[in-house]
Amino acid sequence: MKLNKDIEKSFPRIEKLLTKTMLLEFANTPKDDLEKYNFGLGTMIRLKILRPKSTLYENFTKHGFTDKNEMAMEMIKKFHEYLLHKI
Repeated sequence: MKLNKDIEKSFPRIEKLLTKTMLLEFANTPKDDLEKYNFGLGTMIRLKILRPKSTLYENFTKHGFTDKNEMAMEMIKKFHEYLLHKI
């Protein structure tokens, strides 16, 4: 799915938003507790990555996402999975 590939392309940018300590804490967060990151990390994703004219934003809307909070949470979940496989 093109959306997943576009989300994966954003991972280096997301990593730059977090310190190494924050990355480790995030990676060790249980999947059910990721919602707490939608306010800090999610805000940064919404402001810096999910720009209204970006390809990623457009792909989210093509796949039925209408709310940036939902988009950011989807990215947070995928980024969490990526970190778990990376570590």
